Amino acid sequence: MSITQKWKLISEELLAAYKLLPAGIIESDFGYSEEDFLQYLSVNELRLAMEELDGVMENNTSPGTLFWGHMIKAANLMNRPEHATKYGQFKVAT
Repeated sequence: MSITQKWKLISEELLAAYKLLPAGIIESDFGYSEEDFLQYLSVNELRLAMEELDGVMENNTSPGTLFWGHMIKAANLMNRPEHATKYGQFKVAT
């Protein structure tokens, strides 16, 4: 798989997770910011986009198991086992 194909798959997983966020999500400087997430994604800063999206847990309840499933897939595609483990724990706790 080329790097471009991998980036596309990661972006798709992150966007799929993003689309599962409920309406009325709380944003903050220390948690999730939609604007920052979309900016990171647009410039291919995929790790930062992923971490911005996982910041949703700072001020909100879990978006659900499907959300964390997409986050786990993105983390695994990025070879970030520490993130995948963290997201797996969130998924189980949901």
